[in-house]
Amino acid sequence: MRHSALLAGESTDSFLKVLSLFEKQGVVDATSDWQRCRAIRNIAAHDYSTHYAQIAEHFNLLNELSDVLLMTSKRLVTWSAEQLGIFPATQDFSSEFDSVFQTSL
Repeated sequence: MRHSALLAGESTDSFLKVLSLFEKQGVVDATSDWQRCRAIRNIAAHDYSTHYAQIAEHFNLLNELSDVLLMTSKRLVTWSAEQLGIFPATQDFSSEFDSVFQTSL
């Protein structure tokens, strides 16, 4: 997101500004949702606990938030195409992306 905002000529000195921009643009539903996704992801990625119930809870939360992540990614791709004229360099992963997006929502 930061790179897309930078290419759009927007301020990227804090990620909160980037999130605010994309919330206004309709890419992110709510800044708080994105921050929650990021916090839960960071806990799962950096917590080396062997408390398996807690680990399962983290991954269950990530699973619950997967729709938020998928919708945001789809809207960011669309926004980048419409606002910046930027498209994927190749279609190598397009079918996989569309397949994941279609089956998850």
